[in-house]
Amino acid sequence: MNIFAPNYYVQSFKTLNIQKLHEMGIQLLLCDIDNTLVAYDEECPNQDVIDFINKLKMNGIEVALCSNSPSSRGKNFGKHLPVSNIYPFSCKPFPFCFKKAMRDHGLKANQIAILGDQMYTDILGGNIWGLYTILTAPIAIKDRNITKVFRFFEELIYGYLEKKKLLKRGDFDD
Repeated sequence: MNIFAPNYYVQSFKTLNIQKLHEMGIQLLLCDIDNTLVAYDEECPNQDVIDFINKLKMNGIEVALCSNSPSSRGKNFGKHLPVSNIYPFSCKPFPFCFKKAMRDHGLKANQIAILGDQMYTDILGGNIWGLYTILTAPIAIKDRNITKVFRFFEELIYGYLEKKKLLKRGDFDD
């Protein structure tokens, strides 16, 4: 498997098959914030995000936020949500957030999934550490400048993964 290829690809967090995660034994979902749950310039979670997290929890899946955003962004966003932990400035794909989440929740990598919109941070980091990786299409077109650079390289990887039939954009699971 290519380390940039996600295990699961969804159009939006709203279309994520939560029952499938539960049946797989996933007990914790690490959620990126910016362009995964909301646009990067939205300060607070909207009702769709709140409903999504509540639905996960009703299905026995804890939720923690794992974002490369500054601490103030992660903490301000997370205070509005029933999440178990907030890992701001997590430096994905480096191991800090992933190892801390495993330790904090007393879980093994195969019991944790990560949901994010970037291959170079969320998917790469999750795959390196053995988490179940879920790539979502970005919510908004606008990004931070550094993210725009990564998006350029992601397009190259998308092309490669599509050619190798490891990923097909527009072909989303339920």
